[in-house]
Amino acid sequence: MKKRERILEVLKNKNFQDFDVESKELWLRAKIVMQFITLREKRGLKQSDVAKRMNITRQMIAKFESMANSPTMTFLVKYANALDTEVDVLVKGLDLVEEIHGE
Repeated sequence: MKKRERILEVLKNKNFQDFDVESKELWLRAKIVMQFITLREKRGLKQSDVAKRMNITRQMIAKFESMANSPTMTFLVKYANALDTEVDVLVKGLDLVEEIHGE
């Protein structure tokens, strides 16, 4: 849970324009990761469920969700497919997920 708290702390910072480039990238990654986690949990899926759908290890999902590594676009697309959604919807925000899928 500490890693999730770290991600949430990054997201709480409202002074995005004051960020340097590296901090902006971290903020965006944190936002995307939290959206993936939230949707995964909303779908009632565990990390192991998503990993099985992607044919990878649960540890790879954990590393992505804890921001321990930077995923490739291929990974993001496969993760989104495992959640039955699109990457662009997740990047734009969960409110669009609800709007598009009627959730």
